[in-house]
Amino acid sequence: MLEPLLQLGDGGLIPVAILGVFLLVGLGFVAYGVANLRTYLQLRSMTPTDAHAVGSGMVEVEGEAAVGERTVEAPFTGEDCLAYEFEVEEYHHDDDGSNWRTEVEGTETVPFRIEDGTGQVGVVPTESSLSVERDYRIDVGRSEQPPERVREFLAGRSDLDHDTGSFDLGPVSIGTGDRRRFTERRLDPGTTAYVAGRAKPTTAVDGASPTVTGSDDGGVLARALGAPFVVADAGEGEAQRRYLKLGVGTLLFGALFASIPLFFFSQLLIG
Repeated sequence: MLEPLLQLGDGGLIPVAILGVFLLVGLGFVAYGVANLRTYLQLRSMTPTDAHAVGSGMVEVEGEAAVGERTVEAPFTGEDCLAYEFEVEEYHHDDDGSNWRTEVEGTETVPFRIEDGTGQVGVVPTESSLSVERDYRIDVGRSEQPPERVREFLAGRSDLDHDTGSFDLGPVSIGTGDRRRFTERRLDPGTTAYVAGRAKPTTAVDGASPTVTGSDDGGVLARALGAPFVVADAGEGEAQRRYLKLGVGTLLFGALFASIPLFFFSQLLIG
């Protein structure tokens, strides 16, 4: 059965290895899509709880995001917020075409409160729990300088080198020859917020308890198969739609991506 694979082209097993990589990437997207659909179904099965009635165990609460003990400063706008994600991308031209590639990204969160008119609960977000939409994005051309606030953020990092014509972020170098894109997503005080997770009555945030939290411990598999922990800058319905859309999109893309090497493998085995 393996003979057709061993006789594949002049490169021997190299094309087979490439097909295997494509298959693994496709299956990875499928798994990610399934995980997001699972989160969507879990959120759909939950019943919203008023803040004053939250005790312990799995809950979901929707209300207004309020400051806990402090805020954090967003990197590109300088806005005071409760959580942010940022991403720096560079536009690349190569044999595979032109596309945006993420060069560096990061997340920062602080504990905050959700108030819904009946009471308040604390929330301690984790990096993997955030579901926030884009609040700020700017494209910077090859002959342009980033806005002052963006330059200040980049210059404030000790691992930056501005004398070489690139921004060196550890092992990553952001070249200045092509376009760059800076994106910031935030959860701001006073906006609608939604949280679904495990309430802990013995934990408080600025006097608000119970507190809904989760854990990044246990690895990716444990988080994917465990109870959901979601913190969104939206209401219940929109938060669910985000996971549904992401799940369906990545599942279909992964299935299509994986079908290509599967087709070639089947042809080789038949042949």
